[in-house]
Amino acid sequence: MEVAKIEAEDFVLKLDKLKVELKEVFKLSAMFCLLWFFSNYFYNYGLAFASVTSSVILSNTSPMWVYIFGLSCLVPAVMRDKFNWIKALMVVISITGFIIIAIQDFKADPSTTETGWQQALGDGLTLISAVFYGLYATFLKVKVPEEKEESFRFTVFLGFVGLINDVILLPLFPIFNWIGLETFAWPNGQTTLLLTVNALIGTVLSDYCWARSVVLLGPLVTTLGITLTFPLSLLVDLIGKHKSFTWLYYVGSAFIFAAFGVISFVDYR
Repeated sequence: MEVAKIEAEDFVLKLDKLKVELKEVFKLSAMFCLLWFFSNYFYNYGLAFASVTSSVILSNTSPMWVYIFGLSCLVPAVMRDKFNWIKALMVVISITGFIIIAIQDFKADPSTTETGWQQALGDGLTLISAVFYGLYATFLKVKVPEEKEESFRFTVFLGFVGLINDVILLPLFPIFNWIGLETFAWPNGQTTLLLTVNALIGTVLSDYCWARSVVLLGPLVTTLGITLTFPLSLLVDLIGKHKSFTWLYYVGSAFIFAAFGVISFVDYR
C-alpha cells in the first residue's frame, strides 16, 4: 500500500509538472503563431504581384533583419549580439549573391505582366514577410535559450502553433470567400495528396529542424543555412535536369555558401 501511495503521489507531481510545461508552451505558441502566419501570408500574397526576381531578392533579406533584431533592444541585454563587422559584411555578401542570381533569372525570362503599382505592392508585401521572419526567428531564440533546448517540447510547440492558427484563421475562409477577397474551392484528390506530402515534409519536418537549429545555432546561422536551398536547387537542376547556367550563377552561389561558412566559423571558432 505504501509503495502504491508513493507511486500515485509521484504520478500526480509529474502530471502537475506536465500541465505547467504545456501551459507555458501554449503561451509561447500563441505569441509565435501570428508572426509565423503573417510572414508566410505576406510572402505568398506578394507572389501574386511581384516578379520572381524581386521576390527572391527581398525575401532573402531575412538574414539582414535577423541580424538587426539580434542587435536591437528587442533582445535582452544578456542575450544581445555584439556588432561584428565580419558578420555584417557576410550578410551583405549573401544578399549580393541572391541579387546576382535573380538578375540572371530575369535576363533569362524578362517577361512580366505586372503594372507599376502591382510590382510595388508585391515588393512591399515580400519585404514585410522578411521582416516578420526576422521577428519570429529572434523571438524563438529569446524565449527558448540553448539551456532549455533539452527540455523544451518542440513537437508540442509546433502542434500548438498549427492548432491555434486553425482555430483563429479557419473562420476567415467563408468570410474571404463571401467578400470575394479569396475564392475558396475544395482541392481534388491529387492536389490534396500533394498538399499533404508537402505539409509533412516541407512544413512539419522542416519547421521542426528549423526550430531546433534556431535554439542550438542561433537565428542568423540558421537563416543563412536556409538560404543554401537556392544554390543547392541550382545544383539539382544542373545534375538531374542537365540545365546550363552562366558563370554568374556560380559566383552568386559561391557568395551565399561563403557567407554561411564564414559566419559559422566566426560563431564557433
